Amino acid sequence: MVTEPAQVFTYDTAFPLKVCGRYTYGKPVQGTIRASACQKTSIWYTDHMSSTLTDLCWKYTAQTDQTGCISASVNMSFFNLVNYRFRHSIEVKATLVEAGTGLEANTIRVAPMSEQAGSLSFEDLDRYYHPGHPYSGKIKALGRDGSILKNQELILVSEAENKQSNQNLITDSTGVATFTLDTAVWNGSDVSLEGRFKFQDPGSKSRSTIPDYQNAYFRLQPYYTTTKSYLKIQRQWEELPCDQPQEVQVEYNVDPTDLGEDGDEATEILFSFYVVGNGRLIMDGQKHINIMKDTAWKGLFAIPLTFTSQLAPNPFLVVYIMFPNGGIVADKFQFKVATCFKNRVTLEFSQKQDLPGAIVTLQLGAAPNSLCAVRAVDKSVLLRTPETELSSSSVYGMFSFPNGGYPYEVDEDIDCYIPGVRPFPIPDLEPVPLDRQRHSILRFDQGADFFSFLKDTGLKILSNGKIKKPLDCSVNGIPQAFPLLGGEELGSSDSQVRQYFPETWIWDLYFINEAEEALVLFNIPDTITEWKASMFCVSESSGFGMSPTVGLVAFKPIFVDLALPYSVIRGESFMLTATVFNYLKHCMRIQVILDETEEYEVEPCKGCKYTRCLCMDEAKTYSWNVIATKLGEVNFTITAEVLDSKELCGSEKVLVPSKGWKDTLIKHLLVRPEGILVEKSHSSLLCPEGNSTSDSVSLQVPENVVPDSARAQVSLLGDIMGTVLENLDQLVQMPHGCGEQNMVLFAPIVYVLQYLEKTGQLSKELKARAVGFLQTGYQRQLQYKHKDGSYSAFGENHGESSTWLTAFVAKCFIQAQQHIFIDDKIIQQALQWMAGHQQTSGCYSSMGKLFNTAMKGGVNDDISLTAYITSALLEAGKPLSDPMVKNGLKCLRNASSIVTGIYTQALLAYVYSLAGDGARRDSLLAKLDQQAIKSGAQIHWSWKPAQLPAQDSWSQVMSVDVELTAYVLLALLMKENVTKEEIAFATGIVTWLTKQQNAYGGFASTQDTIVALQALARYGVVTFIRSGDITMTVRSGNSFQHSFHVETANRLVLQQLPLPNIPGEYSLRATGTGCVYVQTVLRYNVPPEKDGEAFFLSVKAAGDSCETAPHVLTLSISVSYEGRRSTSNMAIIEVKMLSGFHPVWGTNSYLQQQPYVQRVESEAEHLSVYLDQLDKDTQTYSFTISQDVPVRDLKPAAIKVYDYYQPDEQSMVEYTDPCQQGEVMDRDRRSLM
Repeated sequence: MVTEPAQVFTYDTAFPLKVCGRYTYGKPVQGTIRASACQKTSIWYTDHMSSTLTDLCWKYTAQTDQTGCISASVNMSFFNLVNYRFRHSIEVKATLVEAGTGLEANTIRVAPMSEQAGSLSFEDLDRYYHPGHPYSGKIKALGRDGSILKNQELILVSEAENKQSNQNLITDSTGVATFTLDTAVWNGSDVSLEGRFKFQDPGSKSRSTIPDYQNAYFRLQPYYTTTKSYLKIQRQWEELPCDQPQEVQVEYNVDPTDLGEDGDEATEILFSFYVVGNGRLIMDGQKHINIMKDTAWKGLFAIPLTFTSQLAPNPFLVVYIMFPNGGIVADKFQFKVATCFKNRVTLEFSQKQDLPGAIVTLQLGAAPNSLCAVRAVDKSVLLRTPETELSSSSVYGMFSFPNGGYPYEVDEDIDCYIPGVRPFPIPDLEPVPLDRQRHSILRFDQGADFFSFLKDTGLKILSNGKIKKPLDCSVNGIPQAFPLLGGEELGSSDSQVRQYFPETWIWDLYFINEAEEALVLFNIPDTITEWKASMFCVSESSGFGMSPTVGLVAFKPIFVDLALPYSVIRGESFMLTATVFNYLKHCMRIQVILDETEEYEVEPCKGCKYTRCLCMDEAKTYSWNVIATKLGEVNFTITAEVLDSKELCGSEKVLVPSKGWKDTLIKHLLVRPEGILVEKSHSSLLCPEGNSTSDSVSLQVPENVVPDSARAQVSLLGDIMGTVLENLDQLVQMPHGCGEQNMVLFAPIVYVLQYLEKTGQLSKELKARAVGFLQTGYQRQLQYKHKDGSYSAFGENHGESSTWLTAFVAKCFIQAQQHIFIDDKIIQQALQWMAGHQQTSGCYSSMGKLFNTAMKGGVNDDISLTAYITSALLEAGKPLSDPMVKNGLKCLRNASSIVTGIYTQALLAYVYSLAGDGARRDSLLAKLDQQAIKSGAQIHWSWKPAQLPAQDSWSQVMSVDVELTAYVLLALLMKENVTKEEIAFATGIVTWLTKQQNAYGGFASTQDTIVALQALARYGVVTFIRSGDITMTVRSGNSFQHSFHVETANRLVLQQLPLPNIPGEYSLRATGTGCVYVQTVLRYNVPPEKDGEAFFLSVKAAGDSCETAPHVLTLSISVSYEGRRSTSNMAIIEVKMLSGFHPVWGTNSYLQQQPYVQRVESEAEHLSVYLDQLDKDTQTYSFTISQDVPVRDLKPAAIKVYDYYQPDEQSMVEYTDPCQQGEVMDRDRRSLM
């Protein structure tokens, strides 16, 4: 972190620079810090001027001291303090490289430049005064760095009626000067106050920049009253605690004449008060003060108040007396109350610090019958995104508390109409009457009176009393603005093995019973860090509440840590570095041992020592040269042990601590094969029906397959939706970064739940898992919601709303309401938005871009879009009488005769099936039957000219073919009575569809997966038979045979087996009754192919220096679309990182500013760039990657671009580090088809 400078003062000759590194458990980091202090050029200048200026950057590199910091003095003469072409700020960037490991951490801080040498501010002041009564306040003096200025001489200037008076003040030990002013001399006029420093900088005239002493300004208005009495609430400016009783004192001085002719004989004075919080009247009351003949007419009384969560954070108190003659004297005050909640929630660990792996107790406290959510995460998570941390202030910030005033419908602004005077730019809420159009309208602050007091609180008053100051509409009476130069100030165990390193430790729900507390035991994870825990609770009686964040430090006085890359490729070598930390006050002799296994090779390390002395607050590194030889997850086990040695460390004796003398650490490293992964699946639906049925699959790999990378498995389930159930969160192996793609994590789960419910197979465990995914998908989808209730692919800041996506989301949300809570307002907003885009013909206007261009003529024209929206409304349960449904069907019926596109025909057939219009449905199905592609037992449709399926059992088709085939299946089955003939025809469709499924139960892309799974779920419901008993045998020649058994009890249980012979021929034979779903998956790696024609892709990798650590590369990726269409669909560039590299900080936000880029996502070893399209023009995207763990013998990494909706259109290119190649890579590849 950059601790200095927070601000740079231009009249100084230099400013201090200080950068420090800390571990999350609070200890300093030892290493090297590279810092730069830059004055950047103005954005306006670089955008508008032809010539360019370069940023002024001062750079500094140093080793951290024992506190983990570096310090330097930066000369101000290096920067330009007068040229407007440079920004008036210094940006400090710093990179910390940990000693021994080379691990990096980055930080940035912008320090504004300032000429300010000191500042004054008025504090604890009212904006009005009571004429004739003293007015008091405070001025606070601060130095340029915010320090208090003691014994500082000040001048207070007050001006009223163009007359000034000065008062000399001196600040006390807190930097505050108090003052009291006589208001009688102001004659009830407006007053301006100014606080000034009494001195000036004597050397200011000789400097290019003049120190600025910021004065304080304030404006006062008189309180209007027709009485001679006085009322004052004694101020409590400090923040008050919640739920603690307060005695608010009120001072009064009543003139008997205000009580009328018999005022002297009055025996009682009646005070009234209101307490207003968050725009609501929370409390009102009266206070009776008895007056005896010998008692004075002035004094104090108390109003007991308890500020609860109903009043927080800024309640008002208004106190007043209304006299018989209509006069009113009043006062108001706005308190500051700590943010709190009715449900008092507490959270506390039994220890503040303990060893990793130790058992700790977490005490939960809340109101009875509260449901509480507890979260504990590694502190590093919060450091990355501190703005997402939940706190009482952030919760309060989610609500817009009323700021007083009245809605315009009931406002009482009094207008002055003055001919020839230009009006203020206030829009008229209603048409101006003709007789007023020739006049200007002037509205202005009426001043302080009882009416304005109540208006500030939001209370409306009806009274015939003298509550409002009379309006003076003469030109001389128009108030003038005060020239406030500064304006009002703005707030600114000993042998434990450590191998469990989660970022999230606790994430669970707990119920608090009548005892109002619960104790929960946890094992502390193995990470050396500080854990941050918090909890919020809800209950029916006490509402919401949340605890402060509490910390627990997991710490050992001596521990070891390993620096590993996320993954490496087999054959790559790297320096495995272990760092041992000693935070005891003694020296000791440490031995470090790395367990050697067959999973990796350890090369001799010249000069490496593994037994060394380690003294107080020291950290030392130990290294091994490791070569990755075995694929998969490799474990590295390392032990650091304190030796019982009599050998001295220098001149000090060594110590063996009684606790924490040994630390063993196990960390995992993923070793990947070379090349790129190829994944193929072959699915079969086998229904022997009392006999036997069979299928076969050939596991063949290409000649260029990467050695040892081929693996295969066969899986078996007794239910057609079984594979989907196993992979609800990964149906499609693609990114899910847009509003449409996210729905593949939501919609299929709705269909699966409907299927399981209708077939009686929904268990509590399955429902809980599915509901969890639904809730996550719902929350994610709201990120793409617009304020008007519609949705778009990338949210409100990226393009217009999409009619198609809004209809899809509304349908899914309505269907999901029976399983999870979904705010009905969100659904109604979406429906209202869609209704607003329905034309008088009943058809819908297409809004927003459709990223799948293959569906143009699909859902891109009004007819198919109307068909899609109408089907969505009918699926959501809307009746035929619903206006949107009724008018949509009218549009479709009028257009049915002219529809020729096969996609639209399939979609219309489905709509008519939902609407119960059998005649039109059957007519369309007859047309579709003539276009069906039939091969053996398989039936499907294609938007291209009819072609028979390829004989290759691993064949793939376009996603749009899957989608339209699924619509035909839905049209067949979406009716009450389905005939045997229709089921037999549907089975042929299902046979084809299941063969297109990927290894996870999904299909090629998003929309085809959603529609196809909906169709398969419907088929499963129609054909479901609970009973069944099947034996399925997998055989490969005489060398391998295995049998599976499926019955009712285990139909949803995934049975899986690796296949040993690759290459090999396998037969699948099923006997018995019922159906089984069998899937064979083959995976292997191959080098990237080089031929194709859909995309052009080129990459250049360049580095400034091969010697500088850390090593950085700049990747420049050039890409364009060269396929048959004018533009691609939504395209995604996936960049695989070289082993040990990662994108530098700020890459995502930088790339999102480039053409066509809608979103960027970074994972551990991938960077995904979403492009809304690519055309024939070449686009170049450049960014920087940095090596955090040095890896030698680097294997190339792949960059891939592909069409999201037609993944077979893709291109791939490799790149590597030119420092290891000897030259910059510049390889062009044409796409793979």
